[in-house]
Amino acid sequence: MAVGDTLPPASFPRVGAPGVVAWHQGTTATVVFAPHPGGCSACASYLAELATAVAGLRDWATRVMVLVSDPVGAVGAGDPALSEAAGAGVILLADVDGAGRRHLGASEGQAVVVQTDRYGAVFEAEAVASPDAGHGALPPPAALVALAKYIDMQCPECGVPSREWLAATPFPLG
Repeated sequence: MAVGDTLPPASFPRVGAPGVVAWHQGTTATVVFAPHPGGCSACASYLAELATAVAGLRDWATRVMVLVSDPVGAVGAGDPALSEAAGAGVILLADVDGAGRRHLGASEGQAVVVQTDRYGAVFEAEAVASPDAGHGALPPPAALVALAKYIDMQCPECGVPSREWLAATPFPLG
């Protein structure tokens, strides 16, 4: 996956909640994180940082989703990083067969972060190869919030103005 690509339409079952979620549906932008399978401590730290940015991302019409390769027991008594992230508003998606990872262009040994607009157009895509490689190449959550603001403010003249643009315009809409 690279900047300018489009995520293919896909839906995944929610972990710990009923229902199926599409990762782009035309109403909110998305940050998708696919951590290294098997309990990478650097991925758990990154996920904790990402969870602290959920409120800032939500302010700019962006939701955070994490692909979970082993959803059985992932929340609750399972992985504490996933439980805390879910409590912060991160949407956990079951990706048992690895289809989501493949859609993101990630191999089994990679962790990847992809940020899209509401239609699935990729604005940010970074991956790290192995759990030992360090995760400094993944975008810091503050940068994801800044990019979410930029994405949200695009094209107010198309009829989808952001709150910031609405507050700044002298012309009332409606």
